[in-house]
Amino acid sequence: MLTSIGIQGFKSVHSQVLELGQVNVFIGANGSGKSNLLEAVGMLSAAADGRVDADHLLRRGVRHGVPGLYKTSLKGMEQSAIVLKADGSWNDVGTDYEVTFDNSSSGTWIYVQEKLCGKKLMLSPKNTIRRAVVGKTLGQSRKNIGIFSFNIDESAEAPETKLYTALTDYAIFTPTTPVLRGIQPDIVPSEPLGLLGGRLAEAVEEILDLENESLGGVDLDDVLDLLDWVDEFDITAPSRELLSPHVPSLRSLVRFRDYWMNEKHNLVSGYDASEGALYVLFTLTLALHPRTPGFFAIDNFCQSMNPRLARGVTRLFCRLMLESDPTRQILLTTHSPLVLDGLDLRDERIRLFAVDRSHVTGGATKVSRVRLSDKVLEKGEKGMPLSMMWNMGVLGGVPDIF
Repeated sequence: MLTSIGIQGFKSVHSQVLELGQVNVFIGANGSGKSNLLEAVGMLSAAADGRVDADHLLRRGVRHGVPGLYKTSLKGMEQSAIVLKADGSWNDVGTDYEVTFDNSSSGTWIYVQEKLCGKKLMLSPKNTIRRAVVGKTLGQSRKNIGIFSFNIDESAEAPETKLYTALTDYAIFTPTTPVLRGIQPDIVPSEPLGLLGGRLAEAVEEILDLENESLGGVDLDDVLDLLDWVDEFDITAPSRELLSPHVPSLRSLVRFRDYWMNEKHNLVSGYDASEGALYVLFTLTLALHPRTPGFFAIDNFCQSMNPRLARGVTRLFCRLMLESDPTRQILLTTHSPLVLDGLDLRDERIRLFAVDRSHVTGGATKVSRVRLSDKVLEKGEKGMPLSMMWNMGVLGGVPDIF
């Protein structure tokens, strides 16, 4: 599992190290830099995969941007090369990868230096030729081609290989309602789920077992308990009984049976259903699907959910992540206070971080881990939940406004 991520010179993040658990939740004001943290990891992922350009960044969920704006550009600070580092440990054996790169006029980033286990990566004569061939095929300079993949052990169990796989599989999921409803295409398609929510019906169908009443091996009642208006759900082909002829549709859609409606008219599609139900299915499918990346992020976790629903989803999601085999690791950002009440911070595998950016930090993003200090424990014993502590500014990660 990855143990830390180091970020220097990326957007608003001047210099920060994230000491990671298995479930990592970031809270903070709008514009504090939470998404920048996720995107820095996306850039590190592309770098490990051998190429950093608009296409390789987008397929990981990193927003398109002017190359010069990827670099930290704070008042009184000179722009410098971006340095990103990942540390990990598998079977108690540690390893790390570090990359330094600069932007070019072509829009494809230049590798200044790569390090593996603290040592500068060098190529054998064979791999030097191999990189030249790759560069020629892509029409790129050798400086635009990373060499991490040329240096990893062939064994899938080697720590360097585990680190490479974790990084290169990484993606940021940011589901949107129109895509989840199936009325807009996902511009970042992937499997099992598109980064904007595409393939929801297909992915749910792949893990839904109605005969054994389970979703990805989890009791279906655990899912239905979160959706109090849903009697049952399944996947079906579009039909005029479910969709208006004026509504575009995909090949399959999620169908819900409404507990409260007349039996003759109690079936609704994802187009007509509560968007919260779609976000719940998306979130749980990510946690349960066997083809979900081992390391991924969700930006704006539990959006469009009632606060109590967000708390319930968080509890179940954390349980599923901690039970995952093989182990999965997640980065989450949220603006929903009750997500915090679904976190068991007594478990070291679950970590909460406050993200701040203010006059005190000189405009740079600062990340602080929220621990169960005596102050937090005392307030908790008096009946104050974490959600209330966050709103009151006790935990940090709030804007300086009243």
